Amino acid sequence: PEPYLFDGHPVLSNKVGGISGKAILELGIKKVKEIREITNLPIIACGGISNSLDVRRYKKAGADFFGIGSALAGMTTEEIKLYFHQLLEDLKRGTNEAERFLKNQPLTEYKKYRVEKNEQIEKDTFLLKLNENIKIEPGQFVFLWLPEKGEKPFSLLDDAPITVLVKKRGYFTEQLSKLKRNDPIYLRGPYGNSPKVEGRVLLVSGGTGLAALYLFAKKNNETCAVLGGKDKNSFPYLDKFKERCEKLYLSTEKGDIGTKGLITDILEKAIREFRPTFCLNCGPKPMVEKAIQIEKRYINPEKIYSSVEFLTRCGIGLCGSCATSKGYRSCVDGTFFNPDQI
Repeated sequence: PEPYLFDGHPVLSNKVGGISGKAILELGIKKVKEIREITNLPIIACGGISNSLDVRRYKKAGADFFGIGSALAGMTTEEIKLYFHQLLEDLKRGTNEAERFLKNQPLTEYKKYRVEKNEQIEKDTFLLKLNENIKIEPGQFVFLWLPEKGEKPFSLLDDAPITVLVKKRGYFTEQLSKLKRNDPIYLRGPYGNSPKVEGRVLLVSGGTGLAALYLFAKKNNETCAVLGGKDKNSFPYLDKFKERCEKLYLSTEKGDIGTKGLITDILEKAIREFRPTFCLNCGPKPMVEKAIQIEKRYINPEKIYSSVEFLTRCGIGLCGSCATSKGYRSCVDGTFFNPDQI
């Protein structure tokens, strides 16, 4: 293991490690050969494999089974299917073409930014604005990193400048809340895919779910937003939503703005009046599930996309922690899914 640093800071909590892929291929083959010389037990080889040639070399060294890891970084489920189909064909035919399906590009590089403004919205919620813009598509997300304090994934409320809506939930978000103007912060990404929507788009959010939806309003001409929260302080960027959306429906538990009640209480009315082509939902899982039930009465389920919070660790599709019940990984296949993918 070697130190893994960025901008002079250790990236890993263990400070050393992080070497994978082709950098360990030769070492892996060497060790498999050494192990085969002292045992007849089955050997599972994993380390640097990305094509049929690598598999054959490991097999010649004495391996019985083969695992592929970091080579698959950033690939969607459908892309992985195509890759493994070609890899099996390569092994049958003696060809070596599967590698063309791999991303083969850096996916975990950080970029340094500085805090432009840290604005408290509510007691436990704040807007973090950075000093630059970013190229990102609606529905994608990034990781924010504070050296030796950790990193977490976030949707971007805005791309110009980079604006993040943060709710304090633990140690890392508490550290973010303490950042001051000109403090350094690091970002990697963006990750995920942007759902292809067109025509009339209905945006439905509960709580901080609106953070994932504003960019859809910003980059689509015909949008309507249905936003729900606890009270009038639950809607940062409300003026900007008003500027971008044809119509805006609000609901609050307190009733001090909009309709008193839940967002699902006013959703059906919004659908009938706006007549959307697509629906995009983001918020707590119970809210999203109820919204989907209502939307299905009016819209083809294939035109309903929803994003719910899954535990996301790597952001590049390798750890599987963000997998839905159907096996799709939020970080590469999502973050917005059709109902039958959740």
